[in-house]
Amino acid sequence: MDLPERYVRLCLRVGRHIDGFVDAYVGPPEWQCAVAAEELADPRRLQDEAVALLGALEGAGLEDDRTRWLRGQLEALECVTARLSGDEMGWADEVERCFGVRPTRAETSAFAEAHRRMEAALPGPGTLRERYIAWEERNAVPRGTLVPALARLKDVLGPRAHAVASMPPEEEVSYELVSGEAWLAYNWYQGEYRSRIDVNADLPISIVLLAALAAHEAYPGHHTERTAKDAQLLRGLGRVETSITIISAPEALISEGIATNALEQALGTDPFAVVADVLDGLDVSFDPAEVQEINAAGEALEDVGTNAAFMLNEDGVAREEVEEYLREWGLATDGKAVRAIAFFTEPSSRIYVSTYSDGRRVCRDYIERAPENFTRLLTEQLTVADVLEAA
Repeated sequence: MDLPERYVRLCLRVGRHIDGFVDAYVGPPEWQCAVAAEELADPRRLQDEAVALLGALEGAGLEDDRTRWLRGQLEALECVTARLSGDEMGWADEVERCFGVRPTRAETSAFAEAHRRMEAALPGPGTLRERYIAWEERNAVPRGTLVPALARLKDVLGPRAHAVASMPPEEEVSYELVSGEAWLAYNWYQGEYRSRIDVNADLPISIVLLAALAAHEAYPGHHTERTAKDAQLLRGLGRVETSITIISAPEALISEGIATNALEQALGTDPFAVVADVLDGLDVSFDPAEVQEINAAGEALEDVGTNAAFMLNEDGVAREEVEEYLREWGLATDGKAVRAIAFFTEPSSRIYVSTYSDGRRVCRDYIERAPENFTRLLTEQLTVADVLEAA
């Protein structure tokens, strides 16, 4: 059994311990069936296997980029299995060992500046949080319009994604509305170049969120990345290690970095004028200039989540206090604050919040160095260390 196959089987075995750890698997079904039929492996044995694979990497005869990519993934697996085995580690240490970037706390002054911009863009009575929540509700896309609007956005975003990353013409995305989830939307890559994107219709989805998720989850975000890598790396080059996607590894930070920069890469720095034209005639009405300003001002508030995760996991701050912090600085509704706390404390996602802010920053810096770098992120086995070393 060669090293990439051993890596895939190790990921599948770890996935039996952590619900949601395996985000997608499109490899040989017999590997998955064989692992499912095994007795549940002791986490310490899984850690030993990760260490053994790390030791065998240099002598495996793999291409340099595969070796670097697998090293980052296996270092993350060693951390995940160590924690499964009961090893104690700080939250920030765990994030760094899994994703290759140490999380940092954002300064409150950045949030205050975002609030000042929003204050100017949202005149009217009430606190800023009250006005922002009212604005989101006022600009919410009606439930019955969500899927038709996403279909229209797909028509304009899809061709732009194909222009930056080669994908098979038969690739396809479908959308379904769901309830009762902690996330806003989720891409389920199903193989055969197809994704199903579930959209949580429990919460109001503003036009900002709708445009962002259309790009983030599909074109040129998660679906584009998974499809391009499936076609070029797995089927084209036979790199079986790319047949499985796991959430607590450098590939996750790269993937979220691609997705959080996707709307701007597809439609430019002023995307909402395009969005308004695309959705003309649907039950959606908004001021593109106002939406653009609110979106730009609100980008800094994404770091509120990372600060909240620090408070919960490093500082031992009570959940109620962290919820209030999310309401005060993140302008979150009560429901969103509660859902965020659930996400930050769920074993499979407790370290994941940092992939959004750090992924956006790391990948944006890389993209800005050369126009072709966004395509490279979508199609090559780049790890976080590769992207950082390119600076």
